[in-house]
Amino acid sequence: MKQLIFILTAILLGFTASAQSQLTQYSQSGGGIWFEVRNDTSNPCRYTEDNKIYQADREFTFEFHYFDPQGKERYMRYERVPHQGYELTENGDTSYYTYYRPGFSFSDVFDASDSCINRYLLKVACKGEGFPKDYNQTVEEFYFFLDGQTSRLPLEMSGIVENERNLWMHPNRSCLFRILELNPFPYIQYPVKKSKTWKWRLSIGSQWGDERWKTWTGVIVNKYRYKITDTDCEVGTPMGTLSCVKVVAVAKSRIGTTCLTAYYNDTYGFVKMDNANIDGSRLEIDLVGTNFEGFEK
Repeated sequence: MKQLIFILTAILLGFTASAQSQLTQYSQSGGGIWFEVRNDTSNPCRYTEDNKIYQADREFTFEFHYFDPQGKERYMRYERVPHQGYELTENGDTSYYTYYRPGFSFSDVFDASDSCINRYLLKVACKGEGFPKDYNQTVEEFYFFLDGQTSRLPLEMSGIVENERNLWMHPNRSCLFRILELNPFPYIQYPVKKSKTWKWRLSIGSQWGDERWKTWTGVIVNKYRYKITDTDCEVGTPMGTLSCVKVVAVAKSRIGTTCLTAYYNDTYGFVKMDNANIDGSRLEIDLVGTNFEGFEK
């Protein structure tokens, strides 16, 4: 009898857990992104605590390489500016906080002593300073590595949406990375299946323009189309050779076309992102270190 009760209890608990999963409520934005709907605003970690990849206090170090429209590799030199404090920018799905608005220039030679930067850090937090209580995303904090990788410069806070339906995230958009506002954002929908496609759209204001790549007046609408082209693509990384899902995305608007080829891994998230930018330049971003899974660099 006890054994029977135990079995029935286990079955009941299984049904309850399954029902709870099925009852998760979602809202859809931009014609594509699925956001969880959680009303307990007293819990600042409610959109982070069930994440599988981008969990609180995890850190992801990325290395980047920029190639100008002629294919020449150039290096980003950070230019210090006075402290400006946090500034909230709201643009549809892309609400975020900027801590500094540093300037930048290009250098033909990489010299860390001359403020050249080739790495940045993404740190996951439960909550961000100044975000409203109903902010429905996991908070990500971005930092540049300065002084030969020995110090961190806080840049901005933005958001990640990770749930059982999709993983979508804002890219770093400070200094040179502002160009990525015009590119498809890293984004994958579940379940993963080869040839699967989905769409999304975003309105983008002219404040994201820059004479070094593209300017415009008014608001443009980026229309994105994503496609999974490979579900078992091997990618060499400092963490070893990883099995990845390859996602190819195109963004089109009245000012031109941009592309993203992203490689997603179930443990580390997006490990490689190759961006074809609005002006014909390229920005390649690779995950080179984390503070979890026994790997640090």
